[in-house]
Amino acid sequence: MTYRFDGFHGRALYELSGLPEEVRDGPLLECLLHLLEAPWDAVPERPGQSAIRHAFFGADGRGMLTLLVNDKAETLRIIDILWTG
Repeated sequence: MTYRFDGFHGRALYELSGLPEEVRDGPLLECLLHLLEAPWDAVPERPGQSAIRHAFFGADGRGMLTLLVNDKAETLRIIDILWTG
């Protein structure tokens, strides 16, 4: 099953513009494509809930995505991006 990408929202829109192109078009994109196929690979933010999840990307996990997953609608929305590189 493939989830539908619901876009970059909130802070993620602002943070996306500040990422280096090689990160945006490389590890971030690879992570996003993987999550659309397997959103359960992202870690739930809190035990007992599954809507807000975190996924790490890039060499040595230097980036983190916070995403909102709607299992009923099968959508994935990126709401925050952290890049420490």
